[in-house]
Amino acid sequence: MELEFRHLRVVRAIADHGTLTAAAAELGMTQPSVTEALRRAERITGAPLFRRDAHGAVPTPLGELLAAHARTVLAAMDRLASATARHQADTLPPSVRFGCTPSLLVAHLTVAVPQVLGTGVEVRTGNDPEAALALLADRRVEAALIAGNPGPTAPAGAGIAGAVVSVEPLFVAVGSGHRLAGACEIELAELHGETWCVADGPRSEGARHLEACCRSAGFTPRVRQADYTSAFQLAELGQAVLPMMAGNRPRTGLSLLPLRGSPLRQRTSLFWHVEGPLRSALVRALWQELVQAQHAIVERTPVYQAWLERHPEWGTTPPEMVAEYAPGA
Repeated sequence: MELEFRHLRVVRAIADHGTLTAAAAELGMTQPSVTEALRRAERITGAPLFRRDAHGAVPTPLGELLAAHARTVLAAMDRLASATARHQADTLPPSVRFGCTPSLLVAHLTVAVPQVLGTGVEVRTGNDPEAALALLADRRVEAALIAGNPGPTAPAGAGIAGAVVSVEPLFVAVGSGHRLAGACEIELAELHGETWCVADGPRSEGARHLEACCRSAGFTPRVRQADYTSAFQLAELGQAVLPMMAGNRPRTGLSLLPLRGSPLRQRTSLFWHVEGPLRSALVRALWQELVQAQHAIVERTPVYQAWLERHPEWGTTPPEMVAEYAPGA
């Protein structure tokens, strides 16, 4: 005899509610049925799962272990049932495809998509936002998560809709021996004369954004393209400075500096095809999950947290799904 899902549901309900009566009410069972299911589970496991007294039912160590596994197994079964129902309705593919540009939220898609949509996920990452949107317009991907400066908008007539997930300041990484290393905040103009490293590849939106901001600060930057490894090495050696996402983890040999007034910014947006399988309720749920991850994961680094505390007027994420968003406006 083996444990069945009904046994796991009973153990979970008793552990969650603390009494057999409350567990029976949640499960829509009679209390004698819950008692019998618990007895069967205890016979199968070979030991008591709960200590019962006048105050209710308290899990034994074995009961706590089984309840923890029951929550995991039953949650997975609920997601499977939801996914199966959607596939039977022919609304979602077995694996949702995403076109992405590099950002700190891309990795979270491997968690967010199965959790919210109940499907697998395939992520295609490249540096060109327009290429990701072209894949979406051609229905070769179901969605796109794109970070840019300020980032693309959905092209007219392509059937694409979008919502801002976050608008963040970009900080500047300098070598730990740099004259400005360790400063609380600096003016962009203080980096006049420095060499800036940007990502390798075709002339990027990020490079144009950097040049425009530097010109507004009164100087024209020297811009050099390099791969990520070379860029970090140049910065560590004091030969270059790097625009960097504020949520990047600390790196030995580098100091991350916020810019006063946050002239350099990055916008991350979720895009989907209006005639695709991601209907409005699913898109909203996925957007909400990404916003929560922005606050719970991306913004947890000490430098970024300290900056946000100093700038309460900034809200990195909009309160609702919108195509445009200006923090502090």
